[in-house]
Amino acid sequence: MKSLNSQFRNAIVRSIDVGEHRAIKIKDLIENRLPSYRKESQDSFHSFKKNASRIITSMLGDNGEGLSRVKKGNAYLYFWPSQQDKDAAIDQFKMTEERAFAFTFIKEYLPELVPPHIFSVLQTDFKKAEEILDQSELIHYLSKIDFNPMGYDMHSALDHELATIEEQNLWQFVFDCTFKEKCFSAYYRSIHKNFDAKKLVLSPQRIVLLNHHLHVLAYEHGSHTTRYFEISKLYRFTDSKDQFIKVNKTEYETRVKVSAICHTWVKRSFETTSLAHKSTFTKLGNDDCWLLEIDLNFPHHFNREGPDPFFVANYLSGFSDSIVVLEPEFLKNEMKRRTSNLATVYNDECDVETIVALSPHVMASK
Repeated sequence: MKSLNSQFRNAIVRSIDVGEHRAIKIKDLIENRLPSYRKESQDSFHSFKKNASRIITSMLGDNGEGLSRVKKGNAYLYFWPSQQDKDAAIDQFKMTEERAFAFTFIKEYLPELVPPHIFSVLQTDFKKAEEILDQSELIHYLSKIDFNPMGYDMHSALDHELATIEEQNLWQFVFDCTFKEKCFSAYYRSIHKNFDAKKLVLSPQRIVLLNHHLHVLAYEHGSHTTRYFEISKLYRFTDSKDQFIKVNKTEYETRVKVSAICHTWVKRSFETTSLAHKSTFTKLGNDDCWLLEIDLNFPHHFNREGPDPFFVANYLSGFSDSIVVLEPEFLKNEMKRRTSNLATVYNDECDVETIVALSPHVMASK
């Protein structure tokens, strides 16, 4: 049974917090932090609790070291006196080479998506993983992997270990508000005048990594719109007493049929992604040309009625002239605008700076 193995013990160790002010009862620990183990167990709640209690009691330390407890009323509450005590207990569980590989990959390539308070707690795991990989053949696997989803060796500048206290606090604050579904107010450094230097009240919906920049998808109370905000551009953030507004996916996105003519290499690119099951391809007269038909989700435009083509246009632009959009009209027009401006600046004598300066404002205009 799962509750009898070291995995369950490890889960208990990790689920108990540091500090007496965050002490927890065994009953609350089982119901709120170990529900998956309880669900899979065939024991009665009493037997399951008894087993958890036996494991927890075995971890109690002497002289203030190890797991501690405090009595409140008729019940004991358990806590770790320090992060070092908790790390020492976690370190008892063997870090396999495979786990070490996974920890190292996450730290190297996806640290932005790990909330700061979780990243700090995982320092022991990261260090242990590094030590194990140094002695493992799996280190050669890691040395042969490049994680470049943008097609170029480019990664986010966000770094847990180099971030200032202010940056970490902002990072953590936005994560906390998102997970707890709490409103917050902030100012935003935007290139668009209707958002720049203006106090915003936001209901954060999701944390999203877009083009190697960490964003929060949030409902903005003043404009009644849902849009992405780059977290590093938020400042002067505070709690808000406004009521949190939850937005369903269908309220900020619209599913639209897209059709385009594409080359075989573009077809193969689609077929090797999660878009494969959404796409249909019909062979055309030329052996290397295909009619692509696919339903895609477009976010609602934050500044005008209708879908926003920005992200889909960015993706399709990566295929250059190997794909030509036929419909919908709003996406086709955006692709035409981009290609027309690019043809102008590369082929004619013109005011390049004017075209470049206006481009993002044209995409955002009403």
